[in-house]
Order: sequence, then C-alpha cells, then structure tokens
Amino acid sequence: MTVTELFPQSWFAAGVVTAESAADFVRLAASRPERSVRHWRWAAFRDWSEERERLTADECRAAYTLGEAEPDTNLGTAMMCHALLQRACPADVREGAKRSGRAPVRRAAG
Repeated sequence: MTVTELFPQSWFAAGVVTAESAADFVRLAASRPERSVRHWRWAAFRDWSEERERLTADECRAAYTLGEAEPDTNLGTAMMCHALLQRACPADVREGAKRSGRAPVRRAAG
C-alpha cells in the first residue's frame, strides 16, 4: 500500500497527516495487510485528535469536512461525529450537521 492509496491529499491539507506520519502508517499497513484502509485512516485520525487533546474550532471544521468527503461512509460518519462532540465545534458546523443525510450525525449535532 502506498501513501496515496492510504491518504487522500485532503488529509495532508487539513494537517491530519504529514509526510512522516503517513510513511509510518504505510509501514504499519505493510506489516498488517489484512487490515483495511479504513482501519489505518481511523488510527491516523484518532492519533491526530488525541495529540491535540481538544480540537480547536478550525480543527473541528477540518475534521467534519474530511468526514463528509470520506468515501467510506462509516469512517466518515465517525469522523464527523467526533468533530461534533468536541467542545469547540463551531455553531455553523453543528447547524449544518442537523441537516445531514446521516442519522448518527444529526443525533450528534443535537
């Protein structure tokens, strides 16, 4: 698995992965080929989020947007909900989430 197969450019642009962290995840993925791309993306997303302790409003917005664009609906929904559950999640993101086509996202938006 290559870096471009594992992470879209939008993940780099949002700062969720760097060249270094992406290379680390490619090495990890090579050692566990039975694990899906979703597994490694979620691990990278959680690492990024946990390193920050609490996401800022801009980071929430970026995480929500990445989740919305994620082709794997389950992964994307988890990312969107994670952003919505952050204390600093902006009101406009929450309001937009209330109109989401994804029921879990609407519930998380409250």
